[in-house]
Amino acid sequence: MDFIYDYTANTAPKYHQEVVVFKEDISTKIEQTKQIAFSYMQSLEGWCTRNKASILIDLIYMLRPTTVVEIGVWGGKSLIPMAYAMKSLNQGSCYGIDPWDNQASIVGMEGANYDWWEKVDHEGILNGLISKIALYQLFPQITLIRSTSQNAAPIENIDMIHIDGNHSEESSMFDVNKWVPLVRKGGIVIFDDVDWPSNAKAVEWLDTNCTRINVFKEHNEWGIWLKP
Repeated sequence: MDFIYDYTANTAPKYHQEVVVFKEDISTKIEQTKQIAFSYMQSLEGWCTRNKASILIDLIYMLRPTTVVEIGVWGGKSLIPMAYAMKSLNQGSCYGIDPWDNQASIVGMEGANYDWWEKVDHEGILNGLISKIALYQLFPQITLIRSTSQNAAPIENIDMIHIDGNHSEESSMFDVNKWVPLVRKGGIVIFDDVDWPSNAKAVEWLDTNCTRINVFKEHNEWGIWLKP
């Protein structure tokens, strides 16, 4: 496994001092965070939509997580919005696990998917992501782990996990069986491409072992589950 890179009022009498704390409106802060994250996304490779990124950021603000894990990072289009939300809260770490390897990507793939993943420049995508993480000053929040999901060391007590790795039936089942048990009680599981036939068994496993919150239908379908 490779690791890559208050205001105090002074007008009251001496025997009565009041402390007044001004807090920024939280909805304004969330909206500002989203707008900056959306601007970052424009230069990133991947398929995460603004709507999905917006919901991921909302979840970060709701959970205030210490540990977020993403299986299948690619160009960071979903990882970076989550990491930036954590930076804005000044807490937590994001672990992005991906082999960035052609042979690992084609496992279980067929047809056009096989052809695309076999030829695409994984090394270039990874180097581009590293440069963007540095540019956006997110390395304090992000740890990239260049490894397959199978070979990556377990990460305990996960608050939120986004599973978007290899979509073969074998791989997706492995991902939910290995990583969801590492999510803490009350944690959140996000699973991508729930409409892929090869992910059907993994989705069934999630419905059996977790509580489905919602499935969102965009150009693909992705869902949110609560770990009981």
